[in-house]
Amino acid sequence: METTSLYADWKKIYPRHQEGFFRKLRYRIYGVELAIFFLLPWVRWERPEGMPNQAVLFDLPGRKFYIFDLAIWPQDIFLLAFLLIAAAIGLFFMTALAGRVFCGYMCMQTIWTDWFLLMERLIEGNRNARLNLDRSPMSVNKIRLKLLKHASWLLISGWTGLTFVLYFSNAPEMIRQIVTGSAPFPALFTMLFLTATTYVMAGLAREQVCIYMCPYARFQGVMFDEDTMIVAYHPELGEPRESNRRKRTEMKERVGSCIDCDSCVTVCPTGIDIRNGQQYECITCGACIDACDDVAQKVGMTDRLIRYTSLREMRGDGKTRWIRGRILVYATLLTIFLGGIVVYLARHVPLDFTVIGHRQPLYILQSDGSIQNNYTVRVLNMTETGQTYTLSVSGLPGITLTVAAINTHTSEGLPLLTVPPGSVTPYTVYVRQKQQNVETGRHEVLFTLKAMSSTGGESNYKSVFMRP
Repeated sequence: METTSLYADWKKIYPRHQEGFFRKLRYRIYGVELAIFFLLPWVRWERPEGMPNQAVLFDLPGRKFYIFDLAIWPQDIFLLAFLLIAAAIGLFFMTALAGRVFCGYMCMQTIWTDWFLLMERLIEGNRNARLNLDRSPMSVNKIRLKLLKHASWLLISGWTGLTFVLYFSNAPEMIRQIVTGSAPFPALFTMLFLTATTYVMAGLAREQVCIYMCPYARFQGVMFDEDTMIVAYHPELGEPRESNRRKRTEMKERVGSCIDCDSCVTVCPTGIDIRNGQQYECITCGACIDACDDVAQKVGMTDRLIRYTSLREMRGDGKTRWIRGRILVYATLLTIFLGGIVVYLARHVPLDFTVIGHRQPLYILQSDGSIQNNYTVRVLNMTETGQTYTLSVSGLPGITLTVAAINTHTSEGLPLLTVPPGSVTPYTVYVRQKQQNVETGRHEVLFTLKAMSSTGGESNYKSVFMRP
């Protein structure tokens, strides 16, 4: 009994290089993104003495992210959540508007795969040369070309892994440690891991990542509508196909503009035939448009069989509607989250402190009849300079505050707390309420920490004062 497999064997794809408008556009975008990724760790930024001078540094041991003039602390973790949500909504907005344009022009997988294909073409040749090389028997020249290609891939992968690590440490110092063999194990492991994954994903897996591994390819279809821009073949112009030029001139019945040259198939990085209709494997890169336009120009045809269009235009129901319900919803949500990030950064106070009441004992009855509560106050100075703060408490009549081991005060009697830049300093604080003002039960009090300088900020913290 004959059995049929439910799975098709993978066939290696040999995409042909095709020059054209969209190829040049992609190369320019790729170049900008690669330049940012590889050069940014080497950009220096002037900061006060004792702080890193790397423009972008994710300092995990110090629990701080430096992005030019912005310093992000663990207390700003919800800012990261806002950024991730805004990025997701931005991707939805882009998809609803222009399909999988992110995959074709901005995705890291696409960029590195295209880079690896460029090296493969420079070493082994274009599509036909690579096909003939793989089909040819093993020889010295074939081994040499294969080794050279994989060596270039490993070099790019290693450079990628190293650059990623440089974002988490001072770049010149990390390079010196790697060269001398004194680099920490986590850095070496991360670099080797990213080298291996880049080599496998961009060099070996290639289109399989886009087709089988990437979840975006599976759910992006639900964000499409009849006005979403897609790369599409127009069968009303191209069908029926006829490749024989003599037959095309002799045939009396209508013949389509498509000459069935398969150029659109041979240039596709995911190996699909765009003439079969819309397919989830299409990454909207426009390579088939460049190929079809090139052939049309050579044979003197004016019809653009493959182009960026929408299902509405293909049906002849009018022009694409750029402004519609889901676009407005995505744009509104994106504006809200991006606006929230801007407002947070504009109103961000570079100061954080917590007040923890002592449990043993909950309160202390003094000899004069007053009630005392003890607290531990932790002050975090998130500025790049040392700050001096005043600490006060309010919320109860007859309440006073003193800080252990602090002898300097303002003219109003408020204690002065000095905290170095980028550090946390704990203080033991005693709060008392006079006997004539004491009532029973707990009561909420408000601690206020205010910097003496205009750049230090001001912050409040609610706590509880315990009484019999």
